[in-house]
Amino acid sequence: MPISAELLIRNGLFPETLPSVYTARAIWAALPVVATPYAVGGPAVGQLCNYDSSKRGGLRRMFAVPHPLFIRDQGVFFERHWTTLEACFAAAPGSTSHFIMDGAGYRHIRITPHSELPRIRLTSLSRFTFCLTADVSRCYYSIYTHSIPWAIHGKAASKLDTNSNSATVFGNRLDYAVRQAQSRQTLGIPVGPDVSKVIAEIVMSGVDKRMIELSGGQPPTYVRHVDDYWIGGHSHAECERYLANLRLALNDFSLDINELKTRIVSTKLVFGEKWPSQIKDAITQKFLPYRDADADSVAVLGMIVEQAVENNDDGIIKRAIRVFDRLRLWHGHWELLEHFLAQCAVQFPHSFDYVARVVAWRIRTGTPINRDLWIDIARTTAVHDGSLGRDSEVCWAIWLLKELGSRLPRKITDVIAEHASPLVLAFLVHFARHRMASDRRLIEKLRDRVEGDCFAGEYWPLTLELYHLHEEDANWAAAGTVPVLRSLHENRISIIDWGARPRVFETDGPARRRPPSRAIENIGSDYAEDEEEKEEEDEDAEAADLGQLGDEFPC
Repeated sequence: MPISAELLIRNGLFPETLPSVYTARAIWAALPVVATPYAVGGPAVGQLCNYDSSKRGGLRRMFAVPHPLFIRDQGVFFERHWTTLEACFAAAPGSTSHFIMDGAGYRHIRITPHSELPRIRLTSLSRFTFCLTADVSRCYYSIYTHSIPWAIHGKAASKLDTNSNSATVFGNRLDYAVRQAQSRQTLGIPVGPDVSKVIAEIVMSGVDKRMIELSGGQPPTYVRHVDDYWIGGHSHAECERYLANLRLALNDFSLDINELKTRIVSTKLVFGEKWPSQIKDAITQKFLPYRDADADSVAVLGMIVEQAVENNDDGIIKRAIRVFDRLRLWHGHWELLEHFLAQCAVQFPHSFDYVARVVAWRIRTGTPINRDLWIDIARTTAVHDGSLGRDSEVCWAIWLLKELGSRLPRKITDVIAEHASPLVLAFLVHFARHRMASDRRLIEKLRDRVEGDCFAGEYWPLTLELYHLHEEDANWAAAGTVPVLRSLHENRISIIDWGARPRVFETDGPARRRPPSRAIENIGSDYAEDEEEKEEEDEDAEAADLGQLGDEFPC
């Protein structure tokens, strides 16, 4: 399907890793109707709402959500100029960041999944002895917005014409829409919105084109996925030449190579990792077919944890949880696996969202859980991670408490209200409205958090929910924000669907008489490197062979 500005908001605005209560369904209809193609003019300036999220290896990733009006204009730009942009993408033959447009899924835009990369690297680089591996240092955060028209029109032409309304260098309009969304800053693009995937690919395709030009009569054979490069070479010296050209090409677009992740290695080392298959085989051997838990079962769990610790990679934990889910092992081994999940949530925070999904799924399907255990873990997580500003863990912890039907005591809401992202606070408002928070002054405290432009500043998700619930500050109406940026609030729409079920209940097949047999939906996140979507069909077949697809829920 063609790219759609509406769907870039409806299914591409918020970070992919949020709970199902977040929704952008009502936004498009509430945006202002404008006479010109673009709604953003000089006075319309927004600020990004940041959201701190966990990442593999104990690292953090800062997602950011612009005011939707700026996403609308970027989407309109893509609709109008997609043919030209496709020509830019075609100039990067080694790119695997191919866009898959989806009109019905969670995201409007997907790119080639990580699970496909080992096959692509093998088929593309099998003739070479050596491989240069490299990536761009802080790619999204380092993209210079003026380099967007450079990639579309050429650097020289873009520097001669910087008019944001230029009919010739029309890429200036996209540069302008990005800058206006982030306080006119030219450094970086927000991580999370689907529009940023397109913008990053525009710039990186320009880098690829320049790298190929610099290589002259010996263009490189390479694979690039977003900002990760694998370049084949018949000798170490050949790889070094390509590295020099890559550095120059990146420099032309004001980007830098990540020296810590740049190396020349034997090509046999870049095809893929073996740990996903090892984990799957170990779980299958000791947990299928169903049998009572024994020392060997516990040893498998210990092996998974040990491997995650030794490699400093909690993506291993998420992969293991995924395997247990795909093989439908929760019911037969819950007495043991519940405590394994508890340790995962406590020791490996990056896995908390998967753990929360499994527990919520059991609650929703009427199967037993240790409620006191999960309330304790979720509350402890909310307080500890809340004090550190770790938004993703806090968001999933309070979502799990909602699913558990557990009210939030004031010691938790005070910590969250003081430290959390406005995106989390927008959710927290509804705990007060649904009498799921003990602090009667919670909404007042949340109003007091708001600083700056209440309509388009960083707190816009929080103020939007306060307007929706008619709990706004009366003084906000006098703000000097331009009318086009007030529309969402004036329509009192909401980005929180309090009653939303976990997504697996919405997507695990058509309407049915039975609940879903799995706890975790097909996430397929472009920001979750631990996903191995390609293996799911194989796991389905294996479970069927072992007679597990008929696994019934307790009556």
